[in-house]
Amino acid sequence: MAEETKRLVGKDGEVYAATKGELIEGNGSTALTDGYYIVAAVASTSSALPTGLQAGYVFKGSAEITPAEGDNVIPLTLTRKCDITSFSVEYSADEIDVTTLCDTQRSYRAGFTDATGTLEGVTTIGLSEYLMEKFIPIIEQTGETVEVTEINGDALIVRLVLNKQSAGGTVMSYFAPIALTSYNIGASVDDAQTYTANFRNTPDDDLKPCILKEIAEA
Repeated sequence: MAEETKRLVGKDGEVYAATKGELIEGNGSTALTDGYYIVAAVASTSSALPTGLQAGYVFKGSAEITPAEGDNVIPLTLTRKCDITSFSVEYSADEIDVTTLCDTQRSYRAGFTDATGTLEGVTTIGLSEYLMEKFIPIIEQTGETVEVTEINGDALIVRLVLNKQSAGGTVMSYFAPIALTSYNIGASVDDAQTYTANFRNTPDDDLKPCILKEIAEA
């Protein structure tokens, strides 16, 4: 069957922040529940995980998947971020000049890749603080009661959805650990208060940046 072709528009997308749960060690009898998982380890023999998965990749779990002994996975808890209006990701690679005196034209090799991106949104009380706290403490005061959220320098895990389930067709998502490199807020008369947060992919012990395509079975 031919692969689905669909031209995507902005409203097909959405954004989630993700947090890791406790490691699940396969025992051959306990099935997974619906949700997304990071592969921590694949059994050397008789793995029950979908064929082709490697440590660091993300997949969609279900009750039909029962990890075998040696299959270890990390569940992800997703929170949809409804303050975001747009996102972008750009990949680039260093250009390394490997031209020698014997060449008749310049020759290049690609070096290490790098990924940077931007999240843009409407500053929303009760939603946008997860970005603010990457740069500045947040103090919440109710009467004489104060709760302080200190600066959180940990990486964020994001799921940037290019085609969400409700938009129909193949669900396509980009999973990555990111570090915020800048964040701005402000106000202007007659305009929504918007923000821009720039980020860069950052190494993570468990997750490799990847795109997951969830293709519906015929």
